[in-house]
Amino acid sequence: MLGRSFRIRKQEDFERVFRGGKPLFFDDLGCKFLFVGGDALRVGFSFSKKHIPLAVLRHRLRRRFSAALALQKENWPKGYDLVFFTVKKPKDVNYATIERITEHCISAINTVNKGK
Repeated sequence: MLGRSFRIRKQEDFERVFRGGKPLFFDDLGCKFLFVGGDALRVGFSFSKKHIPLAVLRHRLRRRFSAALALQKENWPKGYDLVFFTVKKPKDVNYATIERITEHCISAINTVNKGK
Protein backbone atom coordinates (compact mmCIF):
# COMPACT_ATOMS: atom_id res chain seq x y z
CA MET A 1 0.00 0.00 0.00
CA LEU A 2 1.21 3.47 -0.81
CA GLY A 3 1.60 5.92 2.06
CA ARG A 4 -0.21 9.25 2.18
CA SER A 5 2.83 11.17 0.96
CA PHE A 6 2.76 9.16 -2.30
CA ARG A 7 -0.94 9.75 -3.05
CA ILE A 8 -2.70 12.55 -4.90
CA ARG A 9 -5.66 13.56 -2.76
CA LYS A 10 -6.75 17.07 -3.80
CA GLN A 11 -9.20 17.70 -6.63
CA GLU A 12 -7.05 20.53 -8.01
CA ASP A 13 -4.08 18.16 -8.33
CA PHE A 14 -6.21 15.64 -10.25
CA GLU A 15 -7.49 18.41 -12.54
CA ARG A 16 -3.96 19.68 -13.20
CA VAL A 17 -2.80 16.21 -14.25
CA PHE A 18 -5.87 15.61 -16.45
CA ARG A 19 -5.49 19.03 -18.14
CA GLY A 20 -1.77 19.02 -18.79
CA GLY A 21 -0.58 15.42 -18.44
CA LYS A 22 0.68 13.13 -21.16
CA PRO A 23 -1.66 10.18 -21.73
CA LEU A 24 -0.92 6.48 -22.04
CA PHE A 25 -3.72 4.06 -22.90
CA PHE A 26 -4.06 0.33 -22.33
CA ASP A 27 -7.21 -1.41 -23.61
CA ASP A 28 -9.73 -0.40 -20.92
CA LEU A 29 -7.46 1.62 -18.62
CA GLY A 30 -5.33 4.69 -19.05
CA CYS A 31 -2.92 6.87 -17.17
CA LYS A 32 -1.70 10.44 -17.38
CA PHE A 33 1.54 11.77 -15.99
CA LEU A 34 2.81 15.29 -15.42
CA PHE A 35 6.09 16.69 -14.12
CA VAL A 36 5.37 18.90 -11.10
CA GLY A 37 8.73 18.94 -9.34
CA GLY A 38 9.42 17.68 -5.87
CA ASP A 39 11.22 14.65 -4.55
CA ALA A 40 8.70 11.81 -4.99
CA LEU A 41 6.24 10.22 -7.38
CA ARG A 42 2.61 10.81 -6.38
CA VAL A 43 -0.13 8.50 -7.62
CA GLY A 44 -3.89 8.98 -7.91
CA PHE A 45 -6.73 6.76 -9.03
CA SER A 46 -9.93 7.83 -10.79
CA PHE A 47 -12.02 4.75 -11.46
CA SER A 48 -15.50 5.73 -12.60
CA LYS A 49 -18.70 4.40 -11.06
CA LYS A 50 -20.05 4.32 -14.59
CA HIS A 51 -17.39 1.83 -15.66
CA ILE A 52 -17.01 -0.08 -12.37
CA PRO A 53 -20.31 0.22 -10.47
CA LEU A 54 -19.36 -1.82 -7.41
CA ALA A 55 -17.18 -0.03 -4.85
CA VAL A 56 -15.63 -3.35 -3.85
CA LEU A 57 -14.24 -3.81 -7.36
CA ARG A 58 -13.02 -0.19 -7.62
CA HIS A 59 -11.17 -0.49 -4.31
CA ARG A 60 -9.72 -3.88 -5.26
CA LEU A 61 -8.37 -2.39 -8.50
CA ARG A 62 -6.85 0.53 -6.58
CA ARG A 63 -5.20 -1.80 -4.05
CA ARG A 64 -3.77 -3.98 -6.80
CA PHE A 65 -2.33 -0.97 -8.61
CA SER A 66 -0.86 0.30 -5.34
CA ALA A 67 0.76 -3.07 -4.64
CA ALA A 68 2.18 -3.34 -8.15
CA LEU A 69 3.62 0.18 -7.91
CA ALA A 70 5.10 -0.49 -4.48
CA LEU A 71 7.06 -3.42 -5.92
CA GLN A 72 8.70 -1.07 -8.45
CA LYS A 73 9.61 1.66 -5.98
CA GLU A 74 13.31 1.64 -6.89
CA ASN A 75 12.45 2.58 -10.52
CA TRP A 76 10.14 5.48 -9.67
CA PRO A 77 10.96 8.82 -11.31
CA LYS A 78 11.07 11.81 -8.98
CA GLY A 79 8.77 14.79 -9.25
CA TYR A 80 5.90 13.32 -11.29
CA ASP A 81 2.18 13.00 -10.64
CA LEU A 82 0.57 9.89 -12.13
CA VAL A 83 -3.19 9.23 -12.36
CA PHE A 84 -4.74 5.93 -13.43
CA PHE A 85 -8.30 6.00 -14.80
CA THR A 86 -10.86 3.87 -16.63
CA VAL A 87 -11.60 4.46 -20.31
CA LYS A 88 -14.40 1.94 -20.52
CA LYS A 89 -15.63 -1.00 -18.48
CA PRO A 90 -12.65 -3.32 -17.90
CA LYS A 91 -13.34 -6.85 -19.07
CA ASP A 92 -10.71 -8.84 -17.23
CA VAL A 93 -8.05 -7.06 -15.23
CA ASN A 94 -5.90 -9.57 -13.41
CA TYR A 95 -2.80 -8.82 -11.36
CA ALA A 96 -0.40 -9.77 -14.17
CA THR A 97 -2.04 -7.20 -16.44
CA ILE A 98 -1.81 -4.55 -13.74
CA GLU A 99 1.90 -5.28 -13.21
CA ARG A 100 2.48 -4.97 -16.96
CA ILE A 101 0.61 -1.64 -17.09
CA THR A 102 2.51 -0.18 -14.14
CA GLU A 103 5.87 -1.30 -15.56
CA HIS A 104 5.02 0.31 -18.89
CA CYS A 105 3.95 3.58 -17.23
CA ILE A 106 7.09 3.80 -15.11
CA SER A 107 9.36 3.02 -18.08
CA ALA A 108 7.53 5.60 -20.26
CA ILE A 109 7.99 8.29 -17.60
CA ASN A 110 11.65 7.37 -17.18
CA THR A 111 12.13 7.57 -20.97
CA VAL A 112 10.57 11.05 -21.07
CA ASN A 113 12.62 12.02 -18.02
CA LYS A 114 15.90 11.00 -19.73
CA GLY A 115 15.02 13.23 -22.68
CA LYS A 116 15.01 16.33 -20.47
